[in-house]
Amino acid sequence: MDITNTAVEKLKEVLKAMNKGDCLRVFLTEGCCGPSVGMDIANGPEKDDAELSRDGLKLFVAKDAVSYLEKATIDCDPDGELMMKGLPAHGHEHGGCDCGDGGCGSGGCDCGH
Repeated sequence: MDITNTAVEKLKEVLKAMNKGDCLRVFLTEGCCGPSVGMDIANGPEKDDAELSRDGLKLFVAKDAVSYLEKATIDCDPDGELMMKGLPAHGHEHGGCDCGDGGCGSGGCDCGH
C-alpha cells in the first residue's frame, strides 16, 4: 500500500483536528460486493498489524488486509477528500455486484465503481 504526500498532509490535519488518536488503522470489513476497506483513527496497532510510516504519519494495516491492499494508494480527490485507489475489483467480472443500482448506497461500497 502507498500513500501520496497530499494524503499524508490531509491525514495529519484530520488527526490533529479530531484529537482522538495519533495514527490511522486500515482494515477490511464486509461490503455488498465482498470485502470493503475501513479506516479509523487509532492510538496504536492491533495484534499482528503491519506498520507503514511516512513523513511522521503512522498507518497500521490489519493482517488480513495486507495482501488485499498491496496495490492500493491512499490519495485525495480533487475536492481534497481522502480516497483509496487501486483496490482489486471483485464481483464485476461475473456480474456479481450491482453497485450502480443504488443497492449499495450511492456507489459507496468501495468496489471500484
